[in-house]
Amino acid sequence: MRYCGIVIALLVACKAAPPATTLPNYEEDLSVHRPKMDSVIVENTSPQTEEFKPLVGHIKAELDSIVRVSVAQNKEEKLVEGFVIQVYNGNSRDRANEVWRQMDENFTDLSPKISYHQPNFRVKAGRFTDRLKAQRIFQKVKEEFPKALLVPERLSMNYE
Repeated sequence: MRYCGIVIALLVACKAAPPATTLPNYEEDLSVHRPKMDSVIVENTSPQTEEFKPLVGHIKAELDSIVRVSVAQNKEEKLVEGFVIQVYNGNSRDRANEVWRQMDENFTDLSPKISYHQPNFRVKAGRFTDRLKAQRIFQKVKEEFPKALLVPERLSMNYE
């Protein structure tokens, strides 16, 4: 008898809620507030044509010019697949400077560099296109810096 009251109370508490009422259809014509745009007439050009005809006042013209500049820069900068030795990766600038000083003292021919990619500082050294040579030098660096990594990276041929 006692449990019967608890079971009934639980069943009543689990009763499904009534369906939500639907809102009336809301309609309003906002087209009067839209800005009026002049139509742009574009002449069809064949895909073989190298000539570029920008659309005046159109965002596509801006994007196309940015893409052309980016492509030209990428053609000028020759990149090759290579390797660098990453000696430090962390968010402490002081530790990065300390590791850089140690690398510069012990491995001056590798010319270590500090880079910052938010939120981490990285100390990288060496620029290798040959994996075997990179591995030999990496083993020497690893004796001094046990957390060092040999990292694949695209290297610029225009690098000084």
